[in-house]
Amino acid sequence: MEAAVQPKSVYLEEFEGRTDVGPEWLDTLHERGIRAFEARGFPGAREEAWRKTNLRPVTAEHFPLADSQGVAPKELIERLGDLGDSYRLVFVDGRLAADLSDLTDLAKGLTVTPFSEYDGNPPERLVAALGARADIDWHPFAALNSAFFVDGAYIHVARGAMIEKPIAVTHVVTAEADRRAVYPRLVVEAEDGAEVRVVERFIGDDQAGALVCPVSELSAGRNTILDYSRLQEDGVATMNIGTVNLAAQRDASLRGAFVGDGGRLARLDLVADLEGEGGEIDCNGIYLTEGRQFTDFHTWFNHRVENCFSRQRFKGILQGRSETVFDGLVKVFEGAQKTDAVQENRNLVLGKRALAHSNPRLEIFADDVKCTHGSTVGELDEEALFYLRTRGISAEGAQGMLTLAFAGEIVDMFRVSGVRDHVRRVLMRRLGVEDADIGEIL
Repeated sequence: MEAAVQPKSVYLEEFEGRTDVGPEWLDTLHERGIRAFEARGFPGAREEAWRKTNLRPVTAEHFPLADSQGVAPKELIERLGDLGDSYRLVFVDGRLAADLSDLTDLAKGLTVTPFSEYDGNPPERLVAALGARADIDWHPFAALNSAFFVDGAYIHVARGAMIEKPIAVTHVVTAEADRRAVYPRLVVEAEDGAEVRVVERFIGDDQAGALVCPVSELSAGRNTILDYSRLQEDGVATMNIGTVNLAAQRDASLRGAFVGDGGRLARLDLVADLEGEGGEIDCNGIYLTEGRQFTDFHTWFNHRVENCFSRQRFKGILQGRSETVFDGLVKVFEGAQKTDAVQENRNLVLGKRALAHSNPRLEIFADDVKCTHGSTVGELDEEALFYLRTRGISAEGAQGMLTLAFAGEIVDMFRVSGVRDHVRRVLMRRLGVEDADIGEIL
């Protein structure tokens, strides 16, 4: 009796049929990625971490790799300057766009290089770091990324280097990537005593119904300050499902700013590991949804050693018939005494048919800790609205002002000034509020 042959997934068939396999030094990771995905498959509806995320738009069809670089329209190119003065590395449909990038006069101790420039001689540090943090056996979309990515960005900051100018890595998706998949990849390593600011941004054409699966791995060495901002601002038809992996060593300060604004379906799985005593990971985020958008933030903060600090503060603003999920876990491992962790999620529901899910959680296996969590889902204060209306402010203006005040606490925590100013402008545009209306609210 012959054994039954297991059918191959369309992604394995695509992998085996590739003609452009990339540099040899990536072969092992590509192979590990497709084998992990083939063993894992897409999440089922009964999996707790995925049950509120409707993946049918992703699983109902095959999204082959975007096999060429599309043409970025003028409107997207103009947006590259939104963040102010910065080093700039741009990828279009997953491939380096050298003509849109600007890495001139890099500061001493800073390396910013696309993978494609290494040919067959990548630095050993990159080879060791690439894939070291992302758990491809656990996360199917990280596995797909590992199987199919064709390029990526490597940022390395030498020991003790102080980099004042932000590094902006922008992933652009064009209309030519419609019904195709793009796999952005980022690795950031800041050595002991370094200081650096990295911004990762996703923008795209509104006609691009692409599947974007990014993986970002960032590590802060001892006594290091690493600021990481992630701006998910995809086109309205795009689906963005990604992972970010953060690691802080002894006395490191790793600070994250997260913005979810755009895309048909967006999900981020944020895994933060505190691995050195005195380490701190402080993440603040805001997500804005309208129409029928769906946005999902899942976070896992792991306190693995004693005397560490973590902060999570996420706020959502929901309009139309949109839906959001915040599911956050703080896990204190055995022996991780003197842990100090705060987790907050606040949601402002402006659409009568909008829906916000909030589920902050704690798992504590140590007995000398200080951990708090809380969540709220509510509407604007009617008394505050009435007060503003009595001062001659329109209903729309009053709503916008109060909403901006709600968001302002988070926006003010964003450390990179270019990101902070950009997010303020996005909020004002989304809410239809002019500068003259709000004075100094933001």
